[in-house]
Amino acid sequence: MGNIVDFITGLFEVWRGQGSDPDKQCVFSFLLLLLAIDIARKGWLLSWSRRAVESAAATLAIFHINIVLVPAVWLLSERLKALYDLLGIPSVPSTVWAGLPVWMLGLLAILAHDFANYWNHRVMHMKWLWPVHAIHHSDPVVNGLTTYRVHALEMLVMWGSYTILLTWLGLPADAMGIGAVILVLHNVYVHVDVDWGHGPLRMLIASPRFHRWHHANEPAAYGKNLANVFPFFDWIFGTYRVPGSCGVAMGADGVPSNDVVRLTLWPLLEWARLGRQRLKVLRTSIGGLGQDTGLAELGTLDTNAD
Repeated sequence: MGNIVDFITGLFEVWRGQGSDPDKQCVFSFLLLLLAIDIARKGWLLSWSRRAVESAAATLAIFHINIVLVPAVWLLSERLKALYDLLGIPSVPSTVWAGLPVWMLGLLAILAHDFANYWNHRVMHMKWLWPVHAIHHSDPVVNGLTTYRVHALEMLVMWGSYTILLTWLGLPADAMGIGAVILVLHNVYVHVDVDWGHGPLRMLIASPRFHRWHHANEPAAYGKNLANVFPFFDWIFGTYRVPGSCGVAMGADGVPSNDVVRLTLWPLLEWARLGRQRLKVLRTSIGGLGQDTGLAELGTLDTNAD
């Protein structure tokens, strides 16, 4: 009983710390504003369907599980940083950035982060890392909260990519901090359930329509619209696809929608399945090789007999 009380107390302290952080206050206020707009636009009953409530509850549960797991993930990411430091890769001198205004440095930080996010996102849509990212795509009711439906291991992939792709830039910490807040706010925004396409700015700034096509559960949309902020990255690398308004279903086939336990274990379950498949193929290949070798030896014996 004491352990449960300690856990709840610790969780409350975490929430209090989050609430006192100005950056988090900004994000929470933005979420509440989007919620109010959604209610005003759709009406209370439509906004809070049973399916939407189940989806939001699952997302919040995953968010709290991540609070518990993040310290371990952070320690692993620090190990990756230590390995990176051992490589002795030179970084851009801080004097290069000294004369630039903060707003420009913030913009550069956002651009660099989105470039890194494009590539870590693209990698996570490949076979062996898809089980990690699939949790984010499991949400059948994509909205602002979906931003926080991510597996803890996805954070490790993202932080690792930042270490590899961004550390050498040596951008000032304050610029990176400003960029991070804007990135989170925009990430919440593109998940909102509205059909906004940004018109002539659609290739410059990612819109909810752009990102809904990324979450669309149809084969033509798989692995498309991978940039979080700048769609021109998708245009450059051949993954841009916005055929119009997105009215198709959200989610991912074969991935549990709101089963929190299975979603938390999903990467391990899928990696075990993929490993069994690979082992089966390997055994079949070895068996076929052995059979071919046996036939070859038999043919040699027959020839010698003649």
